[in-house]
Amino acid sequence: MFWADKIALDIKEKRKGPQWVDDMKTPSGKIHVGALRGVILHDLIYKALLEAGVESKSTYIINDYDPMDDLPSYLPPEYEKYMGMPFFKVPAPDGSNQTYAQYYAHDFISVFNKLGAEPEIFWDSKLYPRGIMDEAIRIALDSAEKIQDIYQEVSGSKKRQLGWLPFQPICPKCGKIGSTRAFSWDGEIVEFICEPEMVKWAKGCGYLGRVSPFGGTGKLPWKVEWPAHWMALGITVEGAGKDHSSAGGSRDIANSLCREVFKIEPAYNIPYEWFLVGGAKMSSSKGTGVSAEEVAKILPPEVLRFLLTRFNYKQTINFDPAGETIPKLFDEYDRAASAYFEKTDEDLARAFELSQIKDKPREYFRIRFSQVANWVQMPNVDPEKEAEAFKGSALIDLDHKDLQERIKYVKIWLENYAPEEAKFTVHKTLPLTIGELNSAQKELLAKIAHELGRDWQPEELQNAIYNWGKDLNLTSSESFQAIYLTLLAKKHGPKASWLILSLDKNFVKDRFIEANQP
Repeated sequence: MFWADKIALDIKEKRKGPQWVDDMKTPSGKIHVGALRGVILHDLIYKALLEAGVESKSTYIINDYDPMDDLPSYLPPEYEKYMGMPFFKVPAPDGSNQTYAQYYAHDFISVFNKLGAEPEIFWDSKLYPRGIMDEAIRIALDSAEKIQDIYQEVSGSKKRQLGWLPFQPICPKCGKIGSTRAFSWDGEIVEFICEPEMVKWAKGCGYLGRVSPFGGTGKLPWKVEWPAHWMALGITVEGAGKDHSSAGGSRDIANSLCREVFKIEPAYNIPYEWFLVGGAKMSSSKGTGVSAEEVAKILPPEVLRFLLTRFNYKQTINFDPAGETIPKLFDEYDRAASAYFEKTDEDLARAFELSQIKDKPREYFRIRFSQVANWVQMPNVDPEKEAEAFKGSALIDLDHKDLQERIKYVKIWLENYAPEEAKFTVHKTLPLTIGELNSAQKELLAKIAHELGRDWQPEELQNAIYNWGKDLNLTSSESFQAIYLTLLAKKHGPKASWLILSLDKNFVKDRFIEANQP
């Protein structure tokens, strides 16, 4: 059984009644592609629950009450003045009427909507002012000492602080939330100070004030806020990256807070592995890694969703767009399609099914990514005409829209990510690499030039070249390298016969004859 279906059945068995599946993100900058793993994972669980007959709801919370605590490299230095302010109060970098949080969150939401995930969006900047978090805030403030006990018992590293309160007011004087410390609570009002040196990344103004903690005047610290969201909204399912689920980590703290402070059952946990790019973890606030928006431009929505669906949540996904990763991903997607329509590999077929955006899976004309890459680089080759040759063995007729979409992504890969050995250009003049040819290879070129007047089919010519080379005591590699070195100035390339037949015959004949000149 596919991993998402197993989780859904486990939830159904352990949690009776309707389920509320949630995920969340702080929009601290360009949101990296790794954050898509959580979105798609929760979307898969939500849809698997629906298929299992469980009434379910799916939401995504934007934590825009969080303070700006790092300055991404792509922002101008003048943004330093906003450090410590909540993201919903920081202006968008494009000068629009959006907030900083809206600017980056909307881009990310647009990406995951295109991938078929459409949770209801909740913003902390609306939850807090509407009073939805008020009851959780009151409980947390009344339980401040108990919360400190839990921090210390669970993590073993948090020391008790005299007068510590789990609430961060927004300073009415400087607008910062990252530098404020609440120290007194009488059941209605908290006293706080905006400390100049409390954190390294923001300087407080020194204001000493009193404020009601309700109605959006501040927020709970994140480790308390996480389970508070579950209580306030009724969330029953929410996973997180494996770092949160390590022993003594934020998930253990959240579970204890649920049971001992908020008196609810913790949300069902799904501790998932990293999504890495080239082996590196990414950070939105530091501006490192590849953004979700960038990756969504180099892969079709179904293929990107497949990348996030195919792997079990316990497996690390390491995606490096450079090299052969993208062609291999397309091959795996095509293999999954075959598994679905031919009813072979059940898990692979299910991954393909769950990777479709809105429509049910449909048959499509499958041609390997690498083959299309060769076609688009060959002079005088029309990929659509070449694809027609495959129709006899294809399950369905050629759909030119499918081919054109694949051509689009092949060109993106060739221009930005393909290794040099996958790229080729026919040289207009005889390249210097012919100096690497031996006499037998030159003799083979002369033989090919002499035979080019015939009406060849690609496979027929490919076999003929192999046999002519064999007669000259050349290995298969030596035979085809002679052609590549003479036409492309490299030792590798597409199928030699297809390359030759894609070119003007007189051009090839003259080039091979010229290669034999002293």
